Amino acid sequence: MPKKRIKKIRGSRTCGGGSHKNRRGRGNRGGAGNAGSRKHKYIKTIIEGVEIGKHGFTRPESIRTEYRLKKDLFETLKELKAQGKLDDYTYRFLKSRPELNVGDLDEIVDRLADLGLAEAEGGVFRVDLENLGYYKLLGRGSVTKKIEVKVGFATEVAKEKIEAVGGKVEVEVE
Repeated sequence: MPKKRIKKIRGSRTCGGGSHKNRRGRGNRGGAGNAGSRKHKYIKTIIEGVEIGKHGFTRPESIRTEYRLKKDLFETLKELKAQGKLDDYTYRFLKSRPELNVGDLDEIVDRLADLGLAEAEGGVFRVDLENLGYYKLLGRGSVTKKIEVKVGFATEVAKEKIEAVGGKVEVEVE
């Protein structure tokens, strides 16, 4: 049972209630409910374990789409390797490039033809990049071989470089 301290405090103006303004109704509680939970009642909020504020983040649609396309690419390359259509070198080469540049394509198109993933006919290589899991063809690098490419999206620079050598880019619109 707690100790009674009434006798000690009797005779003082506030009887242990702090300021003379305290204990006069609802004016000294710091607000009702969760008021002040981020300010003067912050420690109480931490002790009770209540989460404060907004939680989580929604990524923009463009970034989610890009992430999904990369994931699909890696899964497609993994399947092709499991089926024996890709050797270790080509698998590592393609996996390290989430977007394929025309210079990279020019470098590896011979190997793709040897593996049966591209057709070589009279010095012209035909490649369907969507079968490999690539959606974009970018324009970095130089092209020395005639390549006919089928892809979902290609930049203007990539188209110009391939067509300058005598190749062709077929863009599939969804």
